[in-house]
Amino acid sequence: MKLEAFSLCSGSSGNCVLIAADGDAILLDGGRSCSYLSRAAASVGIDLGRVAAAFVTHEHRDHISALDTAVKKYKFPVHMTRASYNAVSAAESPALIASAILHPPLYEERVGAFSVKSFLTYHDSACSVGYVVSVGDAKIGLCTDTGRFTDSIADALSGCTHLILESNHDRDMLLHGSYPAFLKARIDSPRGHLSNEDAAALAGLLSADDITLYHISRENNTPELALCEVRGAVPPSTAIRAAEPDSPVRII
Repeated sequence: MKLEAFSLCSGSSGNCVLIAADGDAILLDGGRSCSYLSRAAASVGIDLGRVAAAFVTHEHRDHISALDTAVKKYKFPVHMTRASYNAVSAAESPALIASAILHPPLYEERVGAFSVKSFLTYHDSACSVGYVVSVGDAKIGLCTDTGRFTDSIADALSGCTHLILESNHDRDMLLHGSYPAFLKARIDSPRGHLSNEDAAALAGLLSADDITLYHISRENNTPELALCEVRGAVPPSTAIRAAEPDSPVRII
């Protein structure tokens, strides 16, 4: 089995992970635009027409903005929680609404070679989840847009060979930066985004072979700070990389 996984984009402008195996592919989220995702996938040798399904973490636009056009063009279903579905604007995303398959927050779905299982995360959305994708001997965990991690998150990600982990902000940069006080409080809240410090603490509890740091803020972080913080919490043998906001990064 040829297994490939890429972060196609990551950050406040859009988030999307593409995983491909045995002729099928899935998306975890679908931010930015359909044209961007098509170009990004083509640049790594994958036709977006292979996508058999998308799985949405939550309804914020940086995670779903490409999907309305993508489902019209490529005819795949979108799996999401009912609460997130109810929070999507039918006027902005009618095709997404029509293609949605609804689930409770905790669910498991089989798509081709992929088994996809959700787990709860904590974000200021109607509902937010992460995903663990099992295919062959690989187990890929996506944990993003969560203000904190809990034992249940660590348990869900236990045994993942590949971890895609939010490392959104450096707390000092955030607190001393230019954002207004209400936005700083939102990001740093238990329903905001995971800091470098917290990402390192979670990574240190797990035993992933490699880690891709995800949703890194342009304004309140740098890839170097995120990588340094997490590198100090995991064994030297663990491969670590930072996702890029505007270009694909290979995970597998």
